[in-house]
Amino acid sequence: MLKITVLVENSAPPHLIAEHGLSFHLDCGGRTFLLDGGTGGGALLENARRLGIDLAQVEGAALSHGHDDHAGGLAAFLKINAAAKVLARPQAAPAYALDTADEARRPAGVDPDLFPNWRDRFDLADGPRPLAQGLHLVPDSVDHEQSLVAETARGLVVLNSCCHAGADRIVAQVLEYFPQKRVYALLGGFHLVGRHGMGSLGTAPAKVRALALALTQGLGVERIYTGHCTGSPALDLLQRAAPGHFFPLHTGDRISFE
Repeated sequence: MLKITVLVENSAPPHLIAEHGLSFHLDCGGRTFLLDGGTGGGALLENARRLGIDLAQVEGAALSHGHDDHAGGLAAFLKINAAAKVLARPQAAPAYALDTADEARRPAGVDPDLFPNWRDRFDLADGPRPLAQGLHLVPDSVDHEQSLVAETARGLVVLNSCCHAGADRIVAQVLEYFPQKRVYALLGGFHLVGRHGMGSLGTAPAKVRALALALTQGLGVERIYTGHCTGSPALDLLQRAAPGHFFPLHTGDRISFE
């Protein structure tokens, strides 16, 4: 059984904290892992506490890519967890440092000391490589980005927090690594939001509708949970293009797969 809890997302119910970013907690048959840490760490720690998740007991972690809204909360996580390593691709560290100097593009701000201060806790290597039995890290065409892929009885469950390479391309590439498998579910952001915030669309509507059909009809993905950098207009288009396949992500969501 794979149980996924959303610890950080842009939206949240009243009893939890919303934050621009993304973080997933995974329970794989009793073994627990973290994917990303959100932006600042405060939301990550407090939401985990309110949801009854002990981050100090997390066995391992992964960083999807080197952007502050995914890496920024990792320092807080590492302070309370004395053992877990964070697996990231080699280019995640320079990509993260690069964003520090480009405040127009990355307004949230980046801690330049994250990787130097915690170098003994980061495991920087290129994949594909296992995080645990049935849980894999698979690189994609963006040089600092990777997907977390879990094997379940229904098929593969793919988590890629921002899908900068394109959600359909990422699923297709995962299938190249697992040619005898199918991707049953996809979770993450699709980088479709516009420059004017989460209520705006940054991609032509026709391309959004084409993405919905590529994922569901072309690649056969049955369940797709998306939020963060997707934006509400894009989610609405995706849901109308492929009814019954797309679901919103919110802080506190608990999603299980047999």
